[in-house]
Amino acid sequence: MLFLSLLFWAFLGSFVVHILDEALLNGGFVDWIKDNFWPTYHARMFFWFNAAAIAAIAASNVLFDSLGGHWVILPLVWVAGFVTHLLTVHVYWTVRRNTYSPGLLSSLLYAIVFYLAIRYGLDRGLITGTDFAVGTVVGVATVGMFLTVAPTILFPWLARRRHR
Repeated sequence: MLFLSLLFWAFLGSFVVHILDEALLNGGFVDWIKDNFWPTYHARMFFWFNAAAIAAIAASNVLFDSLGGHWVILPLVWVAGFVTHLLTVHVYWTVRRNTYSPGLLSSLLYAIVFYLAIRYGLDRGLITGTDFAVGTVVGVATVGMFLTVAPTILFPWLARRRHR
């Protein structure tokens, strides 16, 4: 369990690195979203979303650290969701727009954490197949889809509707 706890806390650290990447590279994620999808997006939204995500990831890690067992599903939801974010936002839009999507490079850390969870968690019996499958499916369907659809489709659409 110590390995998984350290891995999930490393995931939180990778998220902080990802926020720095999104804030600093290629003009920043805020401007990238603003220029490509959502003209009314601003730094305050970026800050509060990421602050809430940090708190939720930390809470998931604390629950797993404290209770173990099936609580492994909560950190897996975040890891799987952000691996989805890597593929459906950063890789896809980097290729589609032919420009670096701020956050792409640091998102690779999510894939590394996911790989390590499979290789040394699932394969070595630290995570049951059922818990891994539930965490992954729920993560892709919730966090992953939210991070894919919300900033590029849903929120811009809602903003346009509000200004009509």
